[in-house]
Amino acid sequence: MKSEILSQEGNVVVVKAGFESGDVRRAVGETIRELSSKANIKGFRKGHVPRKTLELYFGRPAIYRDTLERLAGQALDSVVSEYDLDLVAKPKGSFGEIVEGLPLDLEFTFEVRPEVSLPDISSLSAERTVFSVKDSDVEESFRQILESNATIEPIDDDRPAAGEDIVEAQYSSYLIQDDGNRKKLEEDKKNVLHLATLRADIAEAIIGHKPAEEFSFEIKLEDDYPDARMAGRAIHYEIEILNFMRRVVPEAVDERIAEISKGRYKTVDEIKSDLRSQMEETAKERGESTLRESAIKALAAASEVDVPEGMINRQYDAMRREHDGHLQRNLNRSLDDYLKDNNLNADEFDGNLRKRAEDIVRNTLVLDALAERDEITFTSDDISKEIMVTANRIKVNPQELADSLSKDKEAFASLAARVRTMNTMKHLASMVRVTEKVPEAEAEDPSAPDGKKEDSAGEE
Repeated sequence: MKSEILSQEGNVVVVKAGFESGDVRRAVGETIRELSSKANIKGFRKGHVPRKTLELYFGRPAIYRDTLERLAGQALDSVVSEYDLDLVAKPKGSFGEIVEGLPLDLEFTFEVRPEVSLPDISSLSAERTVFSVKDSDVEESFRQILESNATIEPIDDDRPAAGEDIVEAQYSSYLIQDDGNRKKLEEDKKNVLHLATLRADIAEAIIGHKPAEEFSFEIKLEDDYPDARMAGRAIHYEIEILNFMRRVVPEAVDERIAEISKGRYKTVDEIKSDLRSQMEETAKERGESTLRESAIKALAAASEVDVPEGMINRQYDAMRREHDGHLQRNLNRSLDDYLKDNNLNADEFDGNLRKRAEDIVRNTLVLDALAERDEITFTSDDISKEIMVTANRIKVNPQELADSLSKDKEAFASLAARVRTMNTMKHLASMVRVTEKVPEAEAEDPSAPDGKKEDSAGEE
């Protein structure tokens, strides 16, 4: 096989691969032998089926198609290897027809990774936002823990229900059908009802009634109610308030903390100290994340690269599908309907999305180039940590995820690429000049540190 580059424009390379007539004849022979060894044709042993019989059984065009696929695969592998092509998309092929006794030309169009000219990283500057943990932050987190462990307890209160009350009620509900008859939905169901969070029409019907008082009311459901069987219908309720309830938040005392935490913490001070440590670790990681983002932005701005339109289009299409899928799953709306309903400009949305897609592609290209130039790799420990993080995020057993990845080369390659990219970002952040700043809200606080501090040696 011989090959030659026909054209190269931007990151698109067109290559012709040519096979001599003898190569074509041998490839057809290989296809015939393979079909003969596999064909189960009555009256012939496998591997001994004559060619004419195979042509009658499979058809000569089908044999030529199989041969063409065989030659295209060989040519593709050879061309990619010969020209050391770094592909960013699946190649496209333009093939003629096989005619035995004649040569065959195949033409491939490749999208390759564009050249990237990187700057001296040490000349770049980036910002790290320094997030602090205040006593009030710890107290608020502690308060939320107490709130999340609150209990609902009955109280003896003989008065009419008010809008902020919590009540225990027993009720039955009926769907009013077109003929006026009632279809039972629920019978003598007990539930704790927070009137402030109920449907307004139900809450209003309960307000003003006392415990032990039986009463009834009807509500009308919306025409677009999620359950189509009940949309636009009336629901009849027969209800009795059993008790008033109150929400009891645990006291902030050592005994209750030990009880809530099942012995993990023995004192209030102990849990607050752990909360502070966790929040400081989170604040530190947030800060490092801002540094990495700032460093990537600086690297992309200082690098020279022509971002291919094809890569931008594929990234844009993927982001558009993601938006569509999210809206369909969560709101049962298409993206076009969502934009229209919220009076958003579709062209402006598309323009912003395409700009984000271009930024993502540019960042990916410069990070990949940096990883190649500085020989950024990863270890088995890096992979194990990423598997743990991923497993926790998607709530699966880490060992099950590891076993699954060992059987899926494409998924493992994606995870490995993610790890390498993260290592590259950390490498980049360690090399740039770092300036620290506080968030704007903290900068306005008189007790917050003033100004910015430069770390000329890079990240500590």
